[in-house]
Amino acid sequence: MYEKHFGLRRRPFRPTPDGDSYYPATGHELALDRLLQGIEQDEGHLLLTGDPGSGKTLLCHRLLERLGADTASAFLTNSHLTDRRSLLQSILFELTLPYEGATEQEMRLTLTEFLLQNFQAEKRTLILVDEAQHLGVDILEELRLLGNLEARHGKAVQIVLVAQPALMQTLQKSALTALRQRLAVRALLEPLGTEEAADYILHHLRMAGGRPEKIIGDEALAIIARTTLGVPRLLNQAAHQALLLAQEMGATQVDAEAALEALTVLGLLPESVPIESAELLERRGLEDDQEGERRLKSPRRPAG
Repeated sequence: MYEKHFGLRRRPFRPTPDGDSYYPATGHELALDRLLQGIEQDEGHLLLTGDPGSGKTLLCHRLLERLGADTASAFLTNSHLTDRRSLLQSILFELTLPYEGATEQEMRLTLTEFLLQNFQAEKRTLILVDEAQHLGVDILEELRLLGNLEARHGKAVQIVLVAQPALMQTLQKSALTALRQRLAVRALLEPLGTEEAADYILHHLRMAGGRPEKIIGDEALAIIARTTLGVPRLLNQAAHQALLLAQEMGATQVDAEAALEALTVLGLLPESVPIESAELLERRGLEDDQEGERRLKSPRRPAG
C-alpha cells in the first residue's frame, strides 16, 4: 500500500477500532471518565450514546483496559438478539460459561451463580451491549433485571448500554420506565471540533511512525477536518483515501487536490465542487465554528 511511500511502519487509519492509536479527544475522555465514575460508584445501569462513527466501540475497549484484569466482562458486539434466551447465551459465551442444551432458566441460574461468586471474590463483572438501539423491550427488561442483582455490599453486575441516539425513543416506552429511571449515568460522544479533528489525523500518522508535517499539507488537513465534521470514522476513511490518491499521483505529500478528490470518492463532497473551492470550504468551516460557539452559549433543554 502507501506505507513505504510515506515512510510509515504500518497503516495509520484502520477500518476497525485501533486501541494502540487511541486519540484522547476531550469529549471522549470526559465520556470515559463519566463511565468510570459511575462504575466506581456502583451504578447498575449506564448508558453511552453517540452517532454512527463517533468511536463508541473503541471507547468501550478503552474502558475495559482502564478497569483492568480484575474485571470479568462480556462485550456483546452483535445486538441482533431475538429473545431473552439468545441474550443469555451470548453473555454466557462471552464469559466462557456452559450454555449448550440448557433451558432459559438454567442459563439464568448459571449466570446468577457466576455473578455472585465473582462478587464474593471481590471482582467486578461488566456487561457491555453494543448497538443497543436494536434491542427489543423484552431484552432490555432482562438487562434491567440482571443489573438489579445485588450481593450484600453492592451490585453483582453492571450493565453498559452502548447505542445510537435512536435508543432514547425506545426508552420512552412505558414498559421501560423502570430501566429509564435507573440510567443515572449517561455519557454522550459528540464529534471532534475542527482543531481536534486535524490533530486526530496528525496523531495517527505520528503513531504509525511518520512525520505528519511531511505527509499532509495544512490546507489538505483543514479540508478533511472540516468536511468530515469531526466524525472519527469519516476522518479515518478520508485520510486513508487521500494517502492512496497521493501515492497514485506520485506525490510526496497529500495536498488540497488529493484531499478534495478523496472526499468526493467517499461521497462526502459533491463531484461538482472544483478544486479551487478549497478556500470556500475554509470560510464555510469558520462560519460553522462560529455557529457552534453560539449554540454552546445558548441554554440547553435537559435531556428527556
